[in-house]
Amino acid sequence: MHRSSLSPDRNQEAGLILVAAVIGAATLASVWPKHSPGLGAAQGLAGIAACLSLATWRTRPVAVAVLTTALAVFSPMAVPATVLAVVNAALHTRLRTYLLLGAYVIAVAGLHAVLYLHHTGYLTDLIVAVPSVGVGLVARVRRTRAEIDAKRLLDEARAAERRRIAREMHDVLAHRISMVSVHAGALEYHPDVPPEDVAKAAGVIRSSAHAALGELREVINLLRSPDDRADEQDRADVQPPQPTLDDVAHLIDESREAGMRVGFELRLSEPDRVPVLTGRTIYRIVQEGLTNARKHAPGSDVDVDIGQAADGTVTVVVRNQPAPREPAAPTPPGSGTGLIGLAERVALSGGRLDHGPTPHGGYAVNVTLPVPR
Repeated sequence: MHRSSLSPDRNQEAGLILVAAVIGAATLASVWPKHSPGLGAAQGLAGIAACLSLATWRTRPVAVAVLTTALAVFSPMAVPATVLAVVNAALHTRLRTYLLLGAYVIAVAGLHAVLYLHHTGYLTDLIVAVPSVGVGLVARVRRTRAEIDAKRLLDEARAAERRRIAREMHDVLAHRISMVSVHAGALEYHPDVPPEDVAKAAGVIRSSAHAALGELREVINLLRSPDDRADEQDRADVQPPQPTLDDVAHLIDESREAGMRVGFELRLSEPDRVPVLTGRTIYRIVQEGLTNARKHAPGSDVDVDIGQAADGTVTVVVRNQPAPREPAAPTPPGSGTGLIGLAERVALSGGRLDHGPTPHGGYAVNVTLPVPR
């Protein structure tokens, strides 16, 4: 069991030992007149030994608790150290071991009561150590609950990170792979196309595959340890930039070069003031809309409109018309999670996403994103 993360540091230990010694000395002083100076001195030495043994409770919690309990039978000065040692053992031992230790403490306290039955000053001394067994159990339960809560939060954080990486992989790869699939399928089903069209399609496939590999490398970099990423950074000198609002125009041009008919309008009064994260979200919205149109409505016209409402919010609309014909080649399969991940990304940005068929048989994605002032 891990001890150091929950044990007090050295200064706290020294303070606890001092407190135990002071309280124990005060307890011993209250019964000092009832015994000879020699017996009182022996009890004092036993109490000091019990207090000093607390210095080793990190590595020997059970042994320290057993020793201090035994010394407390002889010296009332050892009682405070016994209380601390028993509670510490509850936190740093197995439950079965602690229950046996608790039975030992209670048995010793009972023996103490029998031995000093006619000495009321001693009768209550060790008895006060008995509740420490219950206090230790309570502390153990609270620590266990805290560990469970911490583990749950860690698991939730890991799950959230896995979902984020999955969304990122979908965003950066689905667009590229769909372009590769569409053009490769067209070449497969139309082997008699002119050589210039074959060269053009091959160029799109090559550039899309190259871009997909580069973007996949960026996502995989997220999974590496910080040291690995630092080594990669040292080798590359430059961290690949994440897409921004300025990259949307390049995304549109890329789709047009691949044969899509895309209308694009940017109606922002101050595009430079759009936050980086909002710009990245806009890029992913447009990317997902174009990917879905290419998959499910090949050959259709697509309109991309990025505007600004009167209240300052940014609106993004990606709308495609119905496919003019059934695709000659099968469309690439979808994961079914693109719009789900996009909706989660938009929600995290404080926005709203609506999507569905249009009255004319097409499909539209409408997003509203707040822009901090």
